[in-house]
Amino acid sequence: MKQAYFKLIKYLDAGLVLGSDTEIAGRIRLQQIRTIVDTTPTTLLCMLICAGITFVLLWAQSVNWFLIPWMTVIWLISAVGLYNYRKRLGGTDDLARANKKTVSKKSHFKVFKAATSIACIWATLPIVVYPVVETSHQPVIIAVTAGILGGGALVFYAIPRAMFAWLSIITAGAIGGLLLEGSSVSYGILILLFTYSAAMFFSGFTIARIYARAQLSHVEITEQSDTIGILLREFSENASDWLWEFSSNGTVIRGGKRFEEALNTPFGSVRADLGNGPNTGLSVILNQRSLEPLRRALEQKKSFRDIVIQSKGPGESCWVSMSGKPVLNSSGELIGFRGVASNITQRKLDEERIAFLAHNDALTGLVNRTHFSQALEKKFADARKTETWSVFYLDLDGFKSVNDHNGHGTGDTLLSGVASRLKNLVAETDIVARLGGDEFAILCSSADTVQSASSLAEEMVEELSKPYECDGKLLEIGVSIGIALGPEDGSDVYSLLNNADLALYRAKAEGKGTYRLYEVEMDEIAKQRRSLENDLRQALRNDELSVQYQPLVSSIDGKPTGFEALARWHHPERGAVSPSDFIPVAERMGIIPEIGEWVLMEACRAAANWPEGLTVAVNLSPQQFQSNKIVSVVVKALKESGLTPSRLELEITEGLFMENTEEVMYVLRELKAMGIQIAMDDFGTGYSSLSYIMKFPFDKLKIDRTFINSVDEDDVARNVLEVIANLGDVLNLKVTAEGVETLEQVEMLQKMNCTHYQGYYFGEPLNERDLSAYLLKDFKSELPIPADNIQNMGQTAS
Repeated sequence: MKQAYFKLIKYLDAGLVLGSDTEIAGRIRLQQIRTIVDTTPTTLLCMLICAGITFVLLWAQSVNWFLIPWMTVIWLISAVGLYNYRKRLGGTDDLARANKKTVSKKSHFKVFKAATSIACIWATLPIVVYPVVETSHQPVIIAVTAGILGGGALVFYAIPRAMFAWLSIITAGAIGGLLLEGSSVSYGILILLFTYSAAMFFSGFTIARIYARAQLSHVEITEQSDTIGILLREFSENASDWLWEFSSNGTVIRGGKRFEEALNTPFGSVRADLGNGPNTGLSVILNQRSLEPLRRALEQKKSFRDIVIQSKGPGESCWVSMSGKPVLNSSGELIGFRGVASNITQRKLDEERIAFLAHNDALTGLVNRTHFSQALEKKFADARKTETWSVFYLDLDGFKSVNDHNGHGTGDTLLSGVASRLKNLVAETDIVARLGGDEFAILCSSADTVQSASSLAEEMVEELSKPYECDGKLLEIGVSIGIALGPEDGSDVYSLLNNADLALYRAKAEGKGTYRLYEVEMDEIAKQRRSLENDLRQALRNDELSVQYQPLVSSIDGKPTGFEALARWHHPERGAVSPSDFIPVAERMGIIPEIGEWVLMEACRAAANWPEGLTVAVNLSPQQFQSNKIVSVVVKALKESGLTPSRLELEITEGLFMENTEEVMYVLRELKAMGIQIAMDDFGTGYSSLSYIMKFPFDKLKIDRTFINSVDEDDVARNVLEVIANLGDVLNLKVTAEGVETLEQVEMLQKMNCTHYQGYYFGEPLNERDLSAYLLKDFKSELPIPADNIQNMGQTAS
């Protein structure tokens, strides 16, 4: 029975969406409780009056033993209720808080418990007193019970569970008293009371539903109002969008301040009717192009959308998009315009920026490759038959090194400086473009002859080679230039640009820092280069590459101490291709790391079969360090060949240090820690070799053959050679003289501190199969080497 009772109560709440813990349910519960609490004084006063009258009328009925404690409890409940209500008036209770928005189901349950407790107290009156009092006093009890029953239902109707508890408990008490009395009249009253109670419950529950729905609608409307208020406030305060309104005579009623902010110019004080003169109305602050559409829209008195107005004046341009419609009164007369405005300045600037970037380089502001090609196409289309012009292709020399050593920010500053100088060197009608990276191009109508183009190119080389001040540093670069004259050197855009590129390639191949004009034979050279590139791609796959070994001999006794591994290419049709021809091609193609790894593997494999003490030297290209795999490649070569690390000598050039010096030093230290010897090749040909040998403990210096070839005729070269040899002695480094080819050179080198010789005088590069015969030759070991022995040794080797 109890379980069914509470299920019914739960059903009543669920029917009013009050059994959940949603915010809306919590808000409705709060209003329900406040409705009940607001009736507290009246309810308590009625309770006291009813209880007092009942006490007085029944005092003589010998039920004082019940009435006194019963009356006391009623008074206590009233006192507590009034105290709590007073707290609410003082704003100190929980329900009175201004920020109180919702209450939980627990608060509902407190009201239910209060209603249940008070109902139980009143239910005891009929069940205890009615059966024992005189018949004349029984109507008093019936009247009080009926009144309390109906009054409580009115008080608790907002909360169905509390109302149901109140009605059911008091009705049950009354029915109990009537049944105990047992007269026929009592049975009739019982039926009437039950009917009365049921009617009040169903009526109260219906009213409760109506109340709950009303509260639900109120909460939803409040939320919608709050949301709309927030949106309107945000919309009004937003810097990009706002409401505007003009009166019928053009006066700005609303939004003038926002117009002033958006257009950065006075607006609110002017009229929107635009006027007819150039200095009236909005024409004072808007440019005429954007003014006309707005003028027409307002004069036609029709709705309009997205009319863009633009401010005029000394400041930055500002744009506003306006949409509006006419406002009519009940008589259909125009009383003004109302609409929405948006600050689209940023959007316009972004559109302009996108349009600019579609044709210009973001860093330098020069036109980009696309725009340059379009300009050249237009040049071909518009040019007269007798008209000529020139196209310059420029590539900066040494920029990558500057960029890597000083950072991309400095590199960008340098590129901007180059762009500025180029624009100052050419005429305003000429077009300067940045094609990407450190490549530039110029469409030059002002240089329309070979002489004028050459003169301008010389000026460019000189001007661009001057130092640049970037971020507090003075930086120097060079430039290589290729020139093609149109339409003589190309009948269309592609051919002219390609020929200018061929001329640039020639300029860079011939030492950089210069310019070259396109020549017809460059096409044939380019074809040969492309053919060579295609063949070289297949050389490794077809086993056309081989390794030869040139002896390195001791300067003391002329005996070989090792060999340098040299890559050779024998093409089935071309025959032997010189390393000076295919190595630069391989570097441009980016396949040097693959070739270098193959040479290293072959050299280590061959050297592992040589007598102990003989070393093998292998050249490493800077490109092999770029992949960060060089250490693993060397480890693999040593492991697979079984060669002792101390017998491997790796030769590097100072060009390796031009990029990522610290990373290169780290790798070299890692290789040296393995026991591998590191040699500086072509020493003396760079501008900073000395600084590098101070930073890293090299094992050997190899003097470039240019010094050896010049010692017979050039005293300066001989002195430099002697200084390098002495430097090696001071730093305790082995020194190898490369390119030794004559007896005179040997005799001269004997007077210096060279420890090793290498050159055709002592032996040309040998195939692996010929090394055994070379090593078996009887080299004499007198110290120092007499001239006749040296001569004999040279004849034997050759």
